[in-house]
Amino acid sequence: MSTILSLVSFLFLGAMLYYLKLFRQLSPLGRAVAWIAKGVSALALVYIYTSVYPKRSEADIFKYFDDSKQLTVLAYEDPSAFGRIFFGTWESKDLPYLNRMNYWFRSYDHGLANDNRMVIRVNALMNLMTRGVYGINLVLFLFLSFLGCYWIYAFLLHFNARKPSAFVAAFLIPSTLFWSSGILKESLLMFALGGFLWSLLSLSKKWELRYVMLGCLTLYMLLFLKIYILCALAPMVLMYALYCHQKSWWIAGLGAFGFMVLLYVAARFMMPQWSLFSTLQGKQFDFIQMAKSVNAGSQIWVIPMDGTWGTFLKLIPLGIWNTLYYPNAEMLKNELSWVAFVENACLFLLIIGGAVGVVQRKMAPMWVLGMLLFGFAVFSLIGMTAPVVGAMVRYKAPVLPFLVFGLLYLQPQCTIHFFNNQKIIQWLSTRL
Repeated sequence: MSTILSLVSFLFLGAMLYYLKLFRQLSPLGRAVAWIAKGVSALALVYIYTSVYPKRSEADIFKYFDDSKQLTVLAYEDPSAFGRIFFGTWESKDLPYLNRMNYWFRSYDHGLANDNRMVIRVNALMNLMTRGVYGINLVLFLFLSFLGCYWIYAFLLHFNARKPSAFVAAFLIPSTLFWSSGILKESLLMFALGGFLWSLLSLSKKWELRYVMLGCLTLYMLLFLKIYILCALAPMVLMYALYCHQKSWWIAGLGAFGFMVLLYVAARFMMPQWSLFSTLQGKQFDFIQMAKSVNAGSQIWVIPMDGTWGTFLKLIPLGIWNTLYYPNAEMLKNELSWVAFVENACLFLLIIGGAVGVVQRKMAPMWVLGMLLFGFAVFSLIGMTAPVVGAMVRYKAPVLPFLVFGLLYLQPQCTIHFFNNQKIIQWLSTRL
């Protein structure tokens, strides 16, 4: 019965996406392709975590959902305790309830927001409506992820009207599609990232309450899901906004740099005991210890952080290289590693083509520079703090749409003309 309900939910939401005119920047065909791709990816993700890696207690697509059912039960047992835990104001008397969950507290935690709790809370809220049926929760996560990807698609079109490029970047990059098609943080992160950027773009054109509310909600989610994504995004958004206002690269760059310095000084003033280097060092140490505890087979070498600027500066290019290079040919053990390998190879080709394109054009648009800096900044942070190949492949997925879209724009004119003259690209340009 639960399978039938899940299928009906998937078809019902798919019909809504197909017929509603709310998604007017994407054709019904484009919506159908994107939604079906989400569904197929979700089935693949469930298959892998039930057949290839069958231990349910260690599978991310199940463990947060299972914890959420414990929280949902509490809504009926003790509604006041449920409310305190849900809104983050729990007390010591609520610890017996919290201890029912296996992942509310993390074994390795170095002062950063615990993003497990966001996924547990969202599932618990859904459970009140779905009666805890996993498949229906999964469909709702797919819907949230689709919304985020659509907002990213619309955001990308604002800068460059090439629909095939925007569609591929937002909906069809393998890693992004796969990891954002389950009951995972990445699905919520795509919703939050897309909604936040779309709300900022919409508010820059017209001040409307709905976009203010969307911006506040998605900003809150980014703060508690992946704050490093927000930290990497903020200066790029500011840099582009200053450039649009002043039409000066120098003012845009200095303004963004000044904002980051001011933010850092404010953080140190409000939290004197906090240190950026110690936070990154602790995060790296925690991740390495966790990888050792579970015998992660894809751990790679990275310079151990020691809290100095010299080591940090060395880690910036090393982090980017690790994220771009791995998995290499020696690590190809299954279909997932092959997909990641081919994806990285394509990314390398795009980077080479982009470099040639920049030489031809002499200059890149500010929005392209912002997207590339955003992508590589996140790559660097991931590569220096999470030196496990599987984690890097997954964690970089949400920023790939921006990196790929920026690189596609920079390709040499001969390459762009070649693809634009292909009938399939011309057909897609009129059908998406």
